[in-house]
Amino acid sequence: MSDAMDNTPAAGSDKKIIIIGIGGNGARIIRSFSHLPGSAVYDTAAIDTDRESLGISGAKSTIQAESDWTIKSGLGCGGDIMKGERAIARERSRITQMITGYDYIIVTGGLGGGTATGGIRTVASVAKGLAVPTLFLLTTPFSFESYTKRKNAEDCISELLPITEALITLPNDLLFSTLPPDSPADEAFAKASEEMAASVFGAAEILRSRKLIGSDFAEFSAILQKRKTSCAIGIGRAGSDDGLDRCSLALERMLESPFLGGSARLESSNAVILTVTGGPDLQIDEMKRAIENASAILPQGVNLMTGTSINQDYAEQVQLSVLAVRYDQPPEAALPPQHGKSDSLWSQTVTSAPQKKQQADMVQDTFKLETISKGIFSKSAAVKYRDEDLDVPTFQRRGIAIDKGSTGK
Repeated sequence: MSDAMDNTPAAGSDKKIIIIGIGGNGARIIRSFSHLPGSAVYDTAAIDTDRESLGISGAKSTIQAESDWTIKSGLGCGGDIMKGERAIARERSRITQMITGYDYIIVTGGLGGGTATGGIRTVASVAKGLAVPTLFLLTTPFSFESYTKRKNAEDCISELLPITEALITLPNDLLFSTLPPDSPADEAFAKASEEMAASVFGAAEILRSRKLIGSDFAEFSAILQKRKTSCAIGIGRAGSDDGLDRCSLALERMLESPFLGGSARLESSNAVILTVTGGPDLQIDEMKRAIENASAILPQGVNLMTGTSINQDYAEQVQLSVLAVRYDQPPEAALPPQHGKSDSLWSQTVTSAPQKKQQADMVQDTFKLETISKGIFSKSAAVKYRDEDLDVPTFQRRGIAIDKGSTGK
């Protein structure tokens, strides 16, 4: 079932942002997110095939994706990606209604399972069709989970990259540094949801920051779209009860965030987005000192973007949110942006489909020829005769040049 939502800006915010959790893990992240101070300014939603999962999510709006097996049992799809894909695809109209009217969307969940892995492409497609800037913030399975789950997550990321503007994947294994070796598995999963909820909140604060992003998503993605990147997120919070220098303590806690990787990650970053969130009592001197202390860790020449966000729920508290970006290839090797459009916020070394097409167009500018996909036969063995690949056109095998010829005019 889907609850109606009034898509008007939350109090005190001039940007309408909705946080959507997809799948069981996404619903748990939304539940943890809803308990965070300051989260009330954001709308939340959950999409799943499991009725019970939606019931405990605490989301303001929910969609139970219904198919033949869920109508009868209300249970999820049991890790079956095809079932998850079919179920979510049937809900396109309700998903469209859910996200219409928002300035930004953040989609979160855990890859590897059935509903999120199978259905997240539908959410991406709907958001792209509505031209709503969307950030995907997803976790990948622990290394101790099954090979199938980890492979499903990798395949999903590869399929998402060409169709998303901004994609960040965070491996759950980063949480090992904060958990005792004898921690139960269910504790590890609960910790993952809590840390992910904090990361989602930090990302939302970056988007909401009045002095950072400006009026659109372009600035946010500009430092990420031109080349392949790996990303990390850190959150640190401190209050007046912690001492006079709450900003320094918040910085220390930010550096301890499991999804950041410590100060070494900042020291090796090429670009950093840093937001200071505080209540009405946040002083300019505090904010300036927090940014200066964080900047002291960064290497020279780093692309640094900073901003502030005032949240009524943060009275006598301050939070530092950082998104650290490291380029996986040198800037000179990166492709130029295409007419100002965003590509993807890369978490793995992958070349997007639009970039590949642009390269093909640049190679042959007089007679446009494209390699057509083999579709379902893409994994089939090549058809060869006398060591010649018959799938390759004859003129290409023989090296015959083709020009446009003369029109006679």
